[in-house]
Amino acid sequence: MKLKYIFIISLFSTAFSAQIKKDSIRQVEQINLLVKKKLLERKADRLIFNVEASIASQGMDASETLANVPMLKVDENMGSISITGKSMVSVMINGRMLNLSGNALLNYLKSIRSENIAKIEVITTPPAKYEAQGNSGIINIILKKNPNIGFSGNINTSLIQRTYSGFSSNGSLNYQTEKFSGSLKLTHYDSAKRSDENYSIVGASQNYSNSVRRDMWNELTPTLNISYKISKNSEIGMEYIYAHQKSGMDIVNTTKNITSDHKEENLLTHTFHREKLPTHTLSAYYDLKLDSLGKKLSIAGNFYKNNSDTEVNFSTLRSSDNSVQDVKTISLVSPQIFSGQADLELPFSFGTIETGVKFNQFKNNSDLQYYNLNGGAYVPDYSRANVFQYQEENYAAYFSFAKSFGEHWETKAGVRYEHTNAKSFTPSTGSGNTYNYGQWFPSAYISYKEDKNVFSFSYSRRINRPSMGNLNPFRWYSNPYSYSSGNPLLTPAYINNWELGYTFNSKFSASVYYLRMKNAFGQISYLDDLSQVSNYLNYYNNNFWGLNASYTDTFFKFWETSLSLNASLQNSTVFNIEAQTQKGSSFSYSINNTFSLNKKKTVALFLNYSHSLPYRNVNSYFYDFPQLNSGLKVSLMEKQLQINATVTNIFAQRYRGNLYFADNTQHMDNYWDGRSFRLSVNYTFGNSKKKINKKNIKFEEKERAE
Repeated sequence: MKLKYIFIISLFSTAFSAQIKKDSIRQVEQINLLVKKKLLERKADRLIFNVEASIASQGMDASETLANVPMLKVDENMGSISITGKSMVSVMINGRMLNLSGNALLNYLKSIRSENIAKIEVITTPPAKYEAQGNSGIINIILKKNPNIGFSGNINTSLIQRTYSGFSSNGSLNYQTEKFSGSLKLTHYDSAKRSDENYSIVGASQNYSNSVRRDMWNELTPTLNISYKISKNSEIGMEYIYAHQKSGMDIVNTTKNITSDHKEENLLTHTFHREKLPTHTLSAYYDLKLDSLGKKLSIAGNFYKNNSDTEVNFSTLRSSDNSVQDVKTISLVSPQIFSGQADLELPFSFGTIETGVKFNQFKNNSDLQYYNLNGGAYVPDYSRANVFQYQEENYAAYFSFAKSFGEHWETKAGVRYEHTNAKSFTPSTGSGNTYNYGQWFPSAYISYKEDKNVFSFSYSRRINRPSMGNLNPFRWYSNPYSYSSGNPLLTPAYINNWELGYTFNSKFSASVYYLRMKNAFGQISYLDDLSQVSNYLNYYNNNFWGLNASYTDTFFKFWETSLSLNASLQNSTVFNIEAQTQKGSSFSYSINNTFSLNKKKTVALFLNYSHSLPYRNVNSYFYDFPQLNSGLKVSLMEKQLQINATVTNIFAQRYRGNLYFADNTQHMDNYWDGRSFRLSVNYTFGNSKKKINKKNIKFEEKERAE
């Protein structure tokens, strides 16, 4: 009888425990549903956008996701990503700088799904740990850790229709064990667009130019990534990227030139431009955990090289005597970059210390040969040929200290020192330049959090070094009379950036900033008889006062909207040119809307509108630019299959602007095939058993190779 009671009591106890366990699981599930990730988080040195908390950012690629982030602007027409009210920014993936810009960068980002992105960090005043290079800030895309042991993968294909049809495809295959992680990714895109560019220079002489151009890109890029955990405290890894790129332009240009004594000359030029650009990137790293408290040593090395082989043929008809001039240019450009770095992270009870050293070496050799067609044979013209050699070495060291005071205060301060040795040489003229300079780059941050309010203040000093293309005196001819070139005498610009930020309830974000830029450089165009010449100069200093504000919320459970605006005032001074600057201002706003069309939120419609009002900057004036984008997103098979259809720049807006100089006014009116239709299909497959860490390697210098 006692055994019977014991059995009944035991059975009841087991059932009761099981019920408690089930109730506990339900409670945990309910808590998980209630406690969602905050959309926006403000840290001492950055603003964080949690992609998982945004309905609008689901079922799309990384470039589209960036467009949903407050303060960021993605412009496919210009091939640019920028912080609203400021200039273009650098893009990192898990702390690794991408050597991509323009359409190449956007195409790369289109191969990353938003479901694989954990968060996006907007760093408007980068701390000492990061390169001081760059005049605006850094976007750091943090990917989720790969959850798959065994095989997994992803296949994506897209069709884009502009004036011409194009497509892109990419696929990845991953294999992971407890210690080994390997992935092979293959990307291919083949696309084209039509551009219509108009540029005029009106002064004592006048020049009117119109170019109708077909731009073409074709690229096949395999990427291999391998890592291995030697022990629980150490890991090694490498990444190799080979990009087999081809690009081309077919251009028809008409130019009318009117001299000061009213003589008119008309030129008609047909241009055939083809470029091969094989690129190799090799990166390796070693990570060592020094203790269980988080102290870590990281060592990394990077190597980058490409060989740009370009042939341009152009034929120019001159109206005054009906003569035809046929010209061919052949150019070889071979930039090479090596970098090595060591970073030490030391968390202590009194605060966290970060310190490290870095060495970068840039080399670039370029050779341009110019040929005139004479008697059926191409004859070299050595007076227009150009050979240029450039080498730069950067040595850097940094130190920073971060400390939190209770639950409310977070502080961080650091300093970075960079010393640069640079030299350039032009064998044909025997001329060269040598630069040696060292600079300190301090940074400081403080934030205060109280309930739903977060306040922050940040400061950093940065440098904007000219790229190799900016420095190269290499002449890129558009016809026998007109060309653009770089300037080996360019010197860096320096930027001081102060910013005061505020975030409320993880939905509203605002920042007030002041940016002081000294010795800034840009491209200047002028007339020299029949020639339209473009060159780079250091020519202005700038003061910017700006305001960014955004608000994101969900209404009626199916409508997520995000509103943002930017306003700025600026004044400038110029040197090395004769121009009258004016006090400038700008104002822009955007409204992004996503509507879930079913309860499961697997079908969504989005409608986005942005408008930049006319604005002035230095000696330029730009007309307003409104833009409307819309599309439909469908998720099937528990989000394994996703289909997106998007229409951009529905009203086919044009970019227009004026530049004012003492002796002439210049006007641009351009259309870069902005209206497009894109249809993309993405399928994800694989196991999902256990999370595995994946390391990404920093290589911040590669973008300057362009």
